[in-house]
Amino acid sequence: MSFNKTLGLAISILVFTLTLLEDVNAASISVKCERRGTTRSKISVDGYGLTGAFFAVVYSPPGTAIRSKVNQTADSSHEVEFDFDSYPPDIAAGATKISPAFIKNNTVYGYIRRAKDGVPVGSMKATCSVK
Repeated sequence: MSFNKTLGLAISILVFTLTLLEDVNAASISVKCERRGTTRSKISVDGYGLTGAFFAVVYSPPGTAIRSKVNQTADSSHEVEFDFDSYPPDIAAGATKISPAFIKNNTVYGYIRRAKDGVPVGSMKATCSVK
């Protein structure tokens, strides 16, 4: 192979690898949850280092997974935030509705997925506070 072809191939591989690494390493996720007896469940799923539109999914085994009611587009800080709640005023303010008993065993899994194709960009398990 000629030097120019070899150099071109090496540069192409480097650019491709850096593009993949940027996409994989840029995103991080935070999941916070709170349970108030059997009267309220509250979950926040936040993503950082993101560009584009996303949705969130929460799951508390052995329950059912719930998808956020709307997609969120990352803001200028490359962040998205999803709220899930059983408290009617927070639901009216935009949180996705979950039942007061949604959180089981004080454990929640949160996932953020790209809106266009559902590809996961991050997930996290959280132990919920109890009040």
